[in-house]
Amino acid sequence: MAKTHVFIILDEFGKNLEYSAQHKGANDLYLLQQIAEMKPQGEYRVHFLGILHQSFTGYSDRLSATEQHEWNKIQGRFSDLPFQDSPSQMTRLIGQAIDRSGADKILCVVQNLAQEWINALEDLFSEQGLPTQALADTYPIHPIVSLVLPMLCVRYAQNDRSLFTFLTSDEPYGLQEFLNKTGVDEDHLPTLKLHQVYDYFVESMTGLSSRFNLQRWVEIQGLIEDARDRAPETLNVLKTIGILNLVTTTGILRATPELVALSMCDRPSLIEKEHWLEIISDLQKKGLITYRRQLNELRIWEGSDFNVEQAIYERLQTERPSLLELLEQVDPRKPLVIQRHYTTTGTLRYFEQRYLDGRSRLDQLRCLNISHDGLIGYWVDRKEPGKIPEFTADGKPLVIVRTNLLDLLHTRAQELEALQYIQKNAPELQNDGVARREVRTRLIDAERLLNETVVQAFDWATSQNPCWIEGKLVPIQRAREFQSKLSDLCDRIYPRGIVLDNELINRRVLTTQGAKARRLLLEAMLEAAEVPRLGLEGYGPEVSIYYSVLEATGIHRVEDGVLGFYPPKQNSGLFSLWEAIESFCFRATMAQQSLDQLYVNLAAPPYGLKEGVIPLILAAVLLNHSDNVGLYKDGAFIPVLGTEHFELLVKDPSRFSVKYFEIVGLRLAVFRNLEKMLKSPGAKEPAGVRNASLLMVAKPLFTFAKKLPKFTHQTQRISPEAQAVLRELQNAQEPDELLFTSLPKACGFERIPATGVDDLKLVEAFRKKFIECLHEIQTAYEVLLADAQRDLYEAFGIRSGEAKLREDLRVRANYLLRVCVEPLLKRFVLAAVDQHKSDHEWLEAVVMVVADKPPRSWSDRDVTGFELALSDVARVA
Repeated sequence: MAKTHVFIILDEFGKNLEYSAQHKGANDLYLLQQIAEMKPQGEYRVHFLGILHQSFTGYSDRLSATEQHEWNKIQGRFSDLPFQDSPSQMTRLIGQAIDRSGADKILCVVQNLAQEWINALEDLFSEQGLPTQALADTYPIHPIVSLVLPMLCVRYAQNDRSLFTFLTSDEPYGLQEFLNKTGVDEDHLPTLKLHQVYDYFVESMTGLSSRFNLQRWVEIQGLIEDARDRAPETLNVLKTIGILNLVTTTGILRATPELVALSMCDRPSLIEKEHWLEIISDLQKKGLITYRRQLNELRIWEGSDFNVEQAIYERLQTERPSLLELLEQVDPRKPLVIQRHYTTTGTLRYFEQRYLDGRSRLDQLRCLNISHDGLIGYWVDRKEPGKIPEFTADGKPLVIVRTNLLDLLHTRAQELEALQYIQKNAPELQNDGVARREVRTRLIDAERLLNETVVQAFDWATSQNPCWIEGKLVPIQRAREFQSKLSDLCDRIYPRGIVLDNELINRRVLTTQGAKARRLLLEAMLEAAEVPRLGLEGYGPEVSIYYSVLEATGIHRVEDGVLGFYPPKQNSGLFSLWEAIESFCFRATMAQQSLDQLYVNLAAPPYGLKEGVIPLILAAVLLNHSDNVGLYKDGAFIPVLGTEHFELLVKDPSRFSVKYFEIVGLRLAVFRNLEKMLKSPGAKEPAGVRNASLLMVAKPLFTFAKKLPKFTHQTQRISPEAQAVLRELQNAQEPDELLFTSLPKACGFERIPATGVDDLKLVEAFRKKFIECLHEIQTAYEVLLADAQRDLYEAFGIRSGEAKLREDLRVRANYLLRVCVEPLLKRFVLAAVDQHKSDHEWLEAVVMVVADKPPRSWSDRDVTGFELALSDVARVA
């Protein structure tokens, strides 16, 4: 170390602070703190001098309140030596900066005009010590502007640097633009006025609203913005008052009516001044400006009693959520589209983006939306993530990215959350428009700061964001490389995904136009499969979908002279989807499989399909397999498929299921036997009916069961096998289950399998037993009536043959017809003498009178009751 004093001078020190503010250089501030706290070595000291264009904290005005507080603490370790030119000195600098070499023709006029202004505003210019020549040198800048502009640059910008930028740059509303657009002649000398200075500071001085006196600036800017639709003269007066309000509210440059009026004049003539005073008076009457009579001042701002800074501080002290909770609230990540994979397959794949920390169980992560194709987790914890799995718990690819700048993210997310809370919950804001504007402005800045920090925290170029893909650490240097890795990942995880370049249908949620087009196409598929182009005309979206999904892939084509739906070409891009749906249906041999599960399977790897196109291919598969794949709604078989079914299926696939009817081997032999036994001769398969062959066998059995009397359905006077057969016929919903499982088991045989050795003896035995059961079921009611007839014969002691029962009872009843008064006997006699019914109807009527219940509705208990009642009737008769 040198044995002498050290004096460090850092010119343009503001550049270092600007860089530190923009790039979050906390180390730079820490270095300043170390310099300030450096202990002297003996008698030798280190002196540090930094030269700035504005105050130290002025460079931190774009940071959050918490960060500004840290900057203030660093500044407090140094001594400020402010050096500022007086406004009059800076006015002279303006005059020296303006080149007057080409203005000889008007110099005399300018000189006279300057003297007029000196006379009109003698108090103002004498206080500033400005002679006539100094004022003349500032032309074409308005004399009042020449005094206000330096004060504005000192208070709201970077002193002389901002001043000379205004004078020399080509920025909008600056002096150079004014000179280029404004003509000059000896009769009229235009000047650059205060309202143009206002426009310059609003349009060109970015970041102005975050500097000192924020509340006043926000209110003035908001009020002028609200008056944008007013007349230009009105707007210019408001801007002039606003600028003067920003500069001072007490000094000689305060916005008095006279000063405002003169600020609008190119020369201090009485006529022009009176014109602007009238406009100012009119604005007072309209309430656009306020006149404070005691101070002789015009104002367009009112101020606010709500301290936004204090409210932010209190919120930060009371709420201390984790970084993960803050980011999830103030900056939730939107799903990320995997770009290259989309361009090559036409399928939009979305990766869910979520924040994670040490409390997150990586092995239990799931995508919150089932339609998302993967998960990107941003690790916002100081601790390293533990073992990273390849996939989420629901089988989707998992990507973990570790984030840096955690402290800065936390600080800026906290401030944004605090401002959002204040905007939503602070009751003071309801009646305080100024405070509302300030909070809104701060919110915009806080959102911008957080967005900038998030971009830097996720900046791949810094190589500070380790990335794990499929559980492996992958080096990534650029954002494009990250996208490329994700596309490669999708290619590996979803190798059986479709290739379909049609955004109308290949998407998760269809647009209104796309949904209508799909509905029209489904309707055409169901009703016009044998018509070219499905009968679609024109060039609407449904035609576009038809060509890309059905025609180009070969699904709708002519085969063996028949136009219909067939498996697509293997290289069509939809073959994998057809194969998956077909395989799902073919596996449903033992029981129905819900289509909800099909959707889940197709959404998961290796397919990752979007829901939009699935109903179209499903419809094509069902139409192709109309004979051996059944569709069910809420467990009930659907014989005729309609558009109404698909409209409901699209909304709720869980209500639908499929079943594969495998009629081969032994089942085929059984089916052929039943077909010969039950199918009507010459019957034709009805058009549009699914699984028609199977139904033409099953339907007669269903019809047979429905027509049976109620007695047959509930009697136990038939064999257990016949009862079991009848029970299966009553409850059957699936035709294949009935024919090959339920009926064989009811007859005492095992389920008929789809595969195995053909056993014709078994088939014949089942056929015979089944016929026996059917015969027993069919004749159960006739047996009941025959037993009742025999009971009548025996009860009345009839000696002739049973065939003479009706005649014998009629003769006996005629003797009693006129003398019988007992109600039951009377009804019996009337039924017995009835000659209009057939023998079968007559017997049912007589039996019903005795039992007081139609025999078709009897139970086995009613049979016993009939026998007892009959003995009573016979005894009376």
